Amino acid sequence: MYSKDSARFLGLRYGSKTFEVPVVLAPMAGITNTAYRRLCREYGNGLFVSEMVTSRALVERTEESMRLIGHHESEQFRSVQLYGVDPTTISRAVKMLVDENRADHIDLNFGCPVAKVTRKGGGAAL
Repeated sequence: MYSKDSARFLGLRYGSKTFEVPVVLAPMAGITNTAYRRLCREYGNGLFVSEMVTSRALVERTEESMRLIGHHESEQFRSVQLYGVDPTTISRAVKMLVDENRADHIDLNFGCPVAKVTRKGGGAAL
């Protein structure tokens, strides 16, 4: 949101949390890893979402999925993006993230147009 009075952008609010930069860094597979999010944070404290994690792999606790949801200790607000096609599996993945205190914000992928995701019924195909 822009404030004409102060001629600057106002922070982004999410519940009781306010981010000084009103920007949400889009989750990008292979890009928004922990190191990249830390680099972005050096230029302002916005909302930075993890790479997309497959709900099924997360519930199965694969090594890769556990790496993808990892956050550096400096990340005070942890956001994870989940992809899935089965509501039960997605629900189990969300419950896991919440119960184990692994995320403060969960982004459900309903917009990815990539064929690898949509041909299985996920992302933009939902």
